[in-house]
Amino acid sequence: MIKAVVGGFHIKVQALNDELIEKITESFQAYGFEGTSLSTISKATGLIKASLYWRFPAGKEEMAEAALRSVDQQFSHHILKPIDEAGPVATRLAKVARRLREFYGDGKRACLLDTLTLGGSPPAIQKHARLTLEFWVSQFEKLGRESGLDNATARLAAEDAVAALEGGLVLARVSGDRDAFRRAVESLGERLTKAAKRI
Repeated sequence: MIKAVVGGFHIKVQALNDELIEKITESFQAYGFEGTSLSTISKATGLIKASLYWRFPAGKEEMAEAALRSVDQQFSHHILKPIDEAGPVATRLAKVARRLREFYGDGKRACLLDTLTLGGSPPAIQKHARLTLEFWVSQFEKLGRESGLDNATARLAAEDAVAALEGGLVLARVSGDRDAFRRAVESLGERLTKAAKRI
């Protein structure tokens, strides 16, 4: 009985922490690092500044790191996870495509790597974002190699795939037109399995 209570308590605390990080992430997605103030985060989370500093003593930079870590976990443990699973490449790509559309709200949600690395973000945040982006590219590259592309072609195809996704999200954020993002998601299979014919 005690274990159940303790376990339930931890689950509840984790859920609250996840919700807090999600609100912080949404703030950075909307306003970037420089444009997101503690007042903005306080309003989004419902926590006063003192409570935010209690949880994140290093302030806004620590909050941005927490947001990036959260996105890293979602991509490695869920969105891109099918790449490392067994099964046909096309089936795994379809899973990744579906999860990308869900995560980005079919293009309505801005990319944290884009908005968080706009002018004014600290070097540590820039470095973290570069490492995150490299992980995405390397995972797509792995899938490209598995589908039969040589190393150099797989790398170019993976970079093209990520560039298309990111570009589609920027277009959606600026213009409100989400079609470019949808096309980028839908073309993942062609980019990563037929790129040799286009290069």
